[in-house]
Amino acid sequence: MPLRAMRSFFVILILIESLLSSASAEYRAFELLIINPETGKERRVISTFDHIQYPEYHPLESGEVVNYVTSWMCWDRTNHLQKYCPKPDQGQDLATLPKPKNNAP
Repeated sequence: MPLRAMRSFFVILILIESLLSSASAEYRAFELLIINPETGKERRVISTFDHIQYPEYHPLESGEVVNYVTSWMCWDRTNHLQKYCPKPDQGQDLATLPKPKNNAP
């Protein structure tokens, strides 16, 4: 392999590595209220699915309705069945919130 081609290969490899290492993960956590109006039974769930997506992936009992309550951003990964990040307090000072990792905006 000519020297020039090897240099180009290594430059491209370094660029790809720098782009991949600076990648960050973020997601939105949703608090949903699932109500069965017939029985009056209700439950709250935290999910990465919104109120429209949730029933497509999680079966509901007959008559249950999914309502959106609130949502918040999380700047971590959710792989390996990690728990979702906690919901920030209402009126919490933005300076006290966890900073995004990997220099994400």
